[in-house]
Amino acid sequence: MIAKLTGTISYRGTGFVVVDVADVGYKVNLPDDAIAGLGVRSGIRTFYTHEVQRDDLRELFGFLSMEAMELFWQLTSVSGVGPKSGQKIVYSASVREVTERITKGDVAFFKAVPGVGMKTAQKIILELKGELKDAPTEASSIDPDALEALVGLGYPRKQAEEVLAMIDATSSEDRVRKALKMMGR
Repeated sequence: MIAKLTGTISYRGTGFVVVDVADVGYKVNLPDDAIAGLGVRSGIRTFYTHEVQRDDLRELFGFLSMEAMELFWQLTSVSGVGPKSGQKIVYSASVREVTERITKGDVAFFKAVPGVGMKTAQKIILELKGELKDAPTEASSIDPDALEALVGLGYPRKQAEEVLAMIDATSSEDRVRKALKMMGR
């Protein structure tokens, strides 16, 4: 697997750059905003890369820091988040901000990323909340009646807390109903 490239950018295309390393050009997929942020000057650049191999295609997805690539790996571990969506999420804000949005359960933030729908946004938060290192913790404001109802139905307490943190409703019954819908029951 190609995990890092250091070389000069010889070409900037739509959604990719070509990085020359020892007379070999590697196509590295990057969002257009990231390409624009690289500026016009030439020089040696380092890209951390994730290589995706399929039957008919090999692609390199590029990141400007190892921290960003590690976040990408965590995002793509979620079912339904592919490399293109994962990269778009990583580049949608700073790594710290994306991590905070996951921790806070900000579904709207993820839905705003092109290609990420409601279910995928909820899955990202549900599966990664609490898994991310250095994630800030916040005080719980979860409805205790709704939590106990979900635990009584056989859901793990942690999962029930995470789902309830994403739900805005007026009554405990509404929260439980919405939580069951989100968890697939």
